[in-house]
Amino acid sequence: MRKSLVLRAIAILITGALGACTASTVSGPSAATGAMSTAQSDSVGEVLTLEASSLVDGSSFNNAQANAALLPSAGGPSFSIAATSSCSPAISPTPVVDTDGDIVPDSIRVDFTGCSVAFPLVTVALAGTIDVVDPTPTTADLNARLDFTNFTRSETLNSTGKTRTAVRNGVRTRSGDSNSLQHSETAFQTVYTFRDGSTATHVRTWSAAFTADTPGSIKADSLPNGNWNITGTSTWTRGSNTWDFSVTTNPQLHYNATCSVAPRFDSGTMTVVVTRGTLTSTVTIQFTACGQYTVTRS
Repeated sequence: MRKSLVLRAIAILITGALGACTASTVSGPSAATGAMSTAQSDSVGEVLTLEASSLVDGSSFNNAQANAALLPSAGGPSFSIAATSSCSPAISPTPVVDTDGDIVPDSIRVDFTGCSVAFPLVTVALAGTIDVVDPTPTTADLNARLDFTNFTRSETLNSTGKTRTAVRNGVRTRSGDSNSLQHSETAFQTVYTFRDGSTATHVRTWSAAFTADTPGSIKADSLPNGNWNITGTSTWTRGSNTWDFSVTTNPQLHYNATCSVAPRFDSGTMTVVVTRGTLTSTVTIQFTACGQYTVTRS
């Protein structure tokens, strides 16, 4: 029972490892003016949406989404647990110790090697490990620390064989109470391989605060509707080029708990000020409905 509960908790913590929109558009000048072209801003929008979604999905332990980490990230209302029952990550040490009974184990390692499930349109695979630590093991609270080591989530289109992959390395901490949550990442790295085979590396130092629409409604097993305020800096490397990012959210990203597709924001704007040498551009990611966003560059 305890192992099953832990697996459910871990699945939610990593749901957003390769989140994406189900519908997006990109607009703006096509010429390579400023620090970044429109085509480049498109890929930035895809990955930063992924990063924001990963913070959201690491905020609750919802048993109804027990194995959501293996579900396709786009297309269809899918947070069903039945389709992922064939994946059983290895947990050590066992038995799992949870001294304060708050679902977050005192200290474990979860190894996802060999996790792979075929869906009608895509095949999803996981690999790598996540160390999960309760920084306050004798106090029942919402605090957690996750250490990602080559944690990999890939999606392969069954019709074409084309794959996109996100590989994560770094530490994420979370704290808070029933009113609000705080996330922090320092030099957290995501290496993203697009379906065309090109790659990009995003290294970020972000702080994110979540405030529930209804005070007192945050629980260990559910994240209610609320607003995300994300701030931070990062570097983006693609090919031989590197850009510096400064990220803010205004208006804040509104999380809608009823969304059945990712990203689960129905409003809000993420603004990315991009600098390369003496040139600057602004990439704006506007969330318009569940699973939908637009990307513009100026």
